Amino acid sequence: MSSGSFGAFVRVWLSGYRSPGRLIEGLRGRPAPHWGFYAQAVRALLDSILLYVPIALMGWVPSTPPSLPFLPADRYYAASALFMPVFLLLQWLLLCALVHVILRLSGRRSDIDKIINVTGMSGLVVGAFLLVWDWAYILMGFRDPMALGVSHLVFDVWGITITVVGFKRLLGVPVRLGLILNLVWMGVGVPLAMLFVRGPV
Repeated sequence: MSSGSFGAFVRVWLSGYRSPGRLIEGLRGRPAPHWGFYAQAVRALLDSILLYVPIALMGWVPSTPPSLPFLPADRYYAASALFMPVFLLLQWLLLCALVHVILRLSGRRSDIDKIINVTGMSGLVVGAFLLVWDWAYILMGFRDPMALGVSHLVFDVWGITITVVGFKRLLGVPVRLGLILNLVWMGVGVPLAMLFVRGPV
């Protein structure tokens, strides 16, 4: 990505905090699926470097034991700095493919490149905000993982809004169907995350 393209990428990313419509219009005509991959890669690296590495260095352990039996709790966060970016990317690609298949089976046109761009950028907008929120939650002294998880779901509403707007404007998906696709996304993605992901508290 050239410096000019990187600057445009950052501007489109930041526009997502002001207006879902502005972000989607900024994605129009951008390289697809490239920008979606860039967005998810940035999100994964931010989580790894700014969340998992620091809490691993502080010696924290997850309040809920990992589901992976070969991974001791005291090494979970250090391992997460390496495997979590891979997990996030694979989970995201699986869910993008699922959305594409559902649209095709319903007889609607679909473009997986655009699905990747929209959901990738939406994930970066929400994921970067959640990174700041997680640290604010920790620094305020809160340690309830359930409350933190619920707060994530509340903030996910912004990501859903971006995705619904993007699917409608770029793929012609009706708002109701866009909402259903997001519910399917969460219905599959959340249980997968619960198996492997442990929050920072």
